[in-house]
Amino acid sequence: MFSNYNLFKEVIKFSLISINTFGTFFLARGQEEINNEVFFREDQFYLGTSFMILSSDQEDFNPRGLSRHFQWGFIRDLPLNSSGKLAIGMGLGMSFERYNTNLNLDKTKDNSVNYFIADQSASPVFFSIHSVEIPLTLRWRNATLDNFAFWRVYGGVSLRWNYYNKIRQEIFEIKNSNDIENLGAVAHVSFGYNTWNFYLGYNLNSFFSKMTSDFNRLPIELNPIKIGLIFYIL
Repeated sequence: MFSNYNLFKEVIKFSLISINTFGTFFLARGQEEINNEVFFREDQFYLGTSFMILSSDQEDFNPRGLSRHFQWGFIRDLPLNSSGKLAIGMGLGMSFERYNTNLNLDKTKDNSVNYFIADQSASPVFFSIHSVEIPLTLRWRNATLDNFAFWRVYGGVSLRWNYYNKIRQEIFEIKNSNDIENLGAVAHVSFGYNTWNFYLGYNLNSFFSKMTSDFNRLPIELNPIKIGLIFYIL
């Protein structure tokens, strides 16, 4: 069977080929159009950190402490016009997320897991997720060839492969649980001036794949909103 891992490898391969192909195409087209002007791109490394606001469809759900998100990677810039102010960005990066919640779990005799909302005296469960990401963005910036400090607005989607996860409680931990989705996407927008930029992100897919609460057998939905800063380094 064609696994999620193999599917994501094919997506990465296609994306890298696309980055190279479209980059060559747009660069050649730009050089033809602008004649004596100098064509420029804004290839960048990026580094970001955010805290996450968590909400759920479970009435008694409550975050425990601060949930956080880190991301880093590289973006290839593909200009769409001769001024370089409008472009497409395609890249490759990684991210780490840690979720602090008042969910709890019990292992059953057949090694399955029951999840439930814990009271304040119980030890909570922490979720950690490591991901490979392919960011795809539409980029606008008030830039010129000799101006390295300018306003920018970038928006798009990052395709994700959650290659490793860990569910940890006080007395035990579970690695690479099938309860957490392996593939997903995050819609995001960043805006700011020069190096400092605000970042907003929202997961487009369900966080849990098969997770159910043991008290009413309804799927638990967990919806994180990321708010933070992202730094672009030339």
